[in-house]
Amino acid sequence: MADVVVNSDNKNPKELYAQGVRAYILQDFSSAVAALSQAIEMLVTEHKDDLHESLGDVYLYYGKSLLGLSRDESEALGDAVPRNNEESSEEDEIEEQPEGNENADNEAKESDLAEDDKQEKSVEPMESEPKETEPTTSNGTANEEPSCSNGTTAAEGEEEPTDLQVAWEVLELAKKIFQKQGSSAKKCLADTLTVLGEVSLESENFESAINDINEGLAIQKDIFAKDSRTVAETYYKLGIAYSTNSQIEEAVKSFDSSLEYLKNRIAHLEKQDDKKDEIEEEIKEIKSLIPDIQEKITDMKTYKDEALKKIVSAVTEGTKAEIAVPSSSSSKPATNISHLVKRKRKPEDVADDNQKQDPESSNPAKKVNSE
Repeated sequence: MADVVVNSDNKNPKELYAQGVRAYILQDFSSAVAALSQAIEMLVTEHKDDLHESLGDVYLYYGKSLLGLSRDESEALGDAVPRNNEESSEEDEIEEQPEGNENADNEAKESDLAEDDKQEKSVEPMESEPKETEPTTSNGTANEEPSCSNGTTAAEGEEEPTDLQVAWEVLELAKKIFQKQGSSAKKCLADTLTVLGEVSLESENFESAINDINEGLAIQKDIFAKDSRTVAETYYKLGIAYSTNSQIEEAVKSFDSSLEYLKNRIAHLEKQDDKKDEIEEEIKEIKSLIPDIQEKITDMKTYKDEALKKIVSAVTEGTKAEIAVPSSSSSKPATNISHLVKRKRKPEDVADDNQKQDPESSNPAKKVNSE
């Protein structure tokens, strides 16, 4: 799939935003980051407020793009989050967004810019410096990155924020904006919380990931139907977060809930008569996702069974060891059986016993008198 060419000379933030969203859908995360960072710089300059309501969606997609770029670089989670689901849900959300016009005269120059962004993907994760088109925590000049949050410029020699760190910062800003907008932005708020959870998951902050995803899931369950693929996807992500945190039972429940929503979706589609080709295609796509979830459920149950076997084995071995070792209160060693064997009696012992049995026979005076 061809990369999206971003016009660096474009001064229209709406067009840059549309280009960034399109690049994100096409999974050209480098171009998405380039376009969205320019749009953020212009909007912050225009409104002189990094929490202006017009920045909510831009922050959200910028955070998503940074997360995607980080995954491309590090491959930290592999297939933990299925891209087919995410791509489908995002297409539904932004299909009405306008796409910016690209400048044909600058095509060669823009292609070079996109190629330069690609080459930066070889940098190691969590140690890479932000791209030239990404915002930093400073209020940048013409040659610096735009600011998405208040702060000071990092001193020379200090480690620059990573893609994941910047993603977390801008998503926190998006969350604040959507929270201020109230019920009208509940869908975007839920999406932001879910992505925040994914960023925490990438950073191995599992507790935070679970909390954020659960919070976003609670909102989604309130606004979506019982056959929502968006909710099914979030349950899947929650299952991944639980499994990486070794919460096996919770992971299995989350995967089961994801399956339930997908099966509800299939049942709903099978009842419809119109657009049969589209319905059949979606049913086929959903059915292709089910084996992966079922496999993860099986893996979790197998892991749990093996863990229980190890615990039982360890307890059993410990019990055997306790039986083999004598108690410290015993006065006779286990290997000493002398107390069970009758000793050979000495002659004097026999005489003493006879005297006890017949004291007269052993008394000379009484014997004489009897005679």
